[in-house]
Amino acid sequence: MDQRKRPYYERLAIDEAFVGARAARLTNIIGEQGDEFFEAAGLTVPSRASSTILFINKNGPSSLVEIARALDEQHQLTAQRTQLLEKISIVIRKPDPNDRRRKTFHLTKHGAAEVALIERRCRQAIRIFDALNQELGFNLSAALDAAHNCLVKKSMMERLQEIEALEAGVIDNHHG
Repeated sequence: MDQRKRPYYERLAIDEAFVGARAARLTNIIGEQGDEFFEAAGLTVPSRASSTILFINKNGPSSLVEIARALDEQHQLTAQRTQLLEKISIVIRKPDPNDRRRKTFHLTKHGAAEVALIERRCRQAIRIFDALNQELGFNLSAALDAAHNCLVKKSMMERLQEIEALEAGVIDNHHG
């Protein structure tokens, strides 16, 4: 690849530190290609919002907090997605009859009609990612989940402190 086309961090001697940038780049290309994949099937829903639609379809009218919690997303991201889905008439926001402060999202007829197509595309995506996993020689989803779980269990700062303590112990052992 041409040096100018490579991300800047890949040209640095410390490029292995930019795991987050690589993960974001992967997320972006999957999102872009996922949108093309959905559009080719006649879907109007952005691929990144499909889990929101499938959640509402299965669980019925749902609040922003319920959706964000179920999808393990930040509240702001879920708000942006539901606003977009409202704009393209996939969902509609209504007041909860039991709690006027609470608003719930409901699928519109158009949104409900897209569910079967989304589910079909998800089954096809499984086949696509199975082929990618074969090409990679490992299960990408499992690796991403494992990395996430490891960082939840032990943060980057905890890992640094552990590494520095081990290094200090090794240095002390050589001098003692």
